[in-house]
Amino acid sequence: MTASETDLPRPRRGQSMTRLETFTDAAFAFAAALLAISIDEVPESYPELIEALKDAPAFAASFAILLLFWRAHQTWSDRYGLEDLPSVLLTFGLILVVMIYVYPLKIMFGAAFNAVSGGWLPSSFALETQYQFRVVLTVYGIGFFMLSGLISALYLHAWRRRTELSMHPREAFDTAAEILGWLIVALFGLFSVALAWLLSDRHVPIAAWIYCALIVYGPIFDRIQENVARRRFG
Repeated sequence: MTASETDLPRPRRGQSMTRLETFTDAAFAFAAALLAISIDEVPESYPELIEALKDAPAFAASFAILLLFWRAHQTWSDRYGLEDLPSVLLTFGLILVVMIYVYPLKIMFGAAFNAVSGGWLPSSFALETQYQFRVVLTVYGIGFFMLSGLISALYLHAWRRRTELSMHPREAFDTAAEILGWLIVALFGLFSVALAWLLSDRHVPIAAWIYCALIVYGPIFDRIQENVARRRFG
């Protein structure tokens, strides 16, 4: 890395692909494959084809969530290029949760699109009681909390090594902001779990839709972060 690159607020330390990043990419690709439409059978008629394609929205939404966490890890790896023991353990933890999280992810989006479409879009997973629905929300929420929390922990690890990484003050600030930002995202999962068990049967679906607030949260947090950084660093 050249001196000019070191002086940048956000230098790219991980410009070459590491074994850890290669393994992570392969693991996320495998997780995405598990979401694929009709992965175990090929449609043999027009009605079967249409029925399979109806599963596309749930697949696309689930894929987008996986892509979100894959991109978060890629950005972290690109910024800091760390491959020490804590980085490896945290990354392996992320991959482990992703592999377990795949099926609750598909189930949740399948149920959501089924409800929004009035039953036109299929949901292959049947829930018989509100208790079962609360359990599924809990599994999904804990998985979401763990994935977001692990991304936050990766940034925390990088921030703790800010001296060794020769971080620019603005980069150290942005790293701390990423820790906080992902921690707040993780708390959405715990908040959803709490709502799943505190709300009445009629209002339990709110616990699932609460994640939509993240669409608003992201831009607001980024704007606040940029404004604070501008006042502090110019």
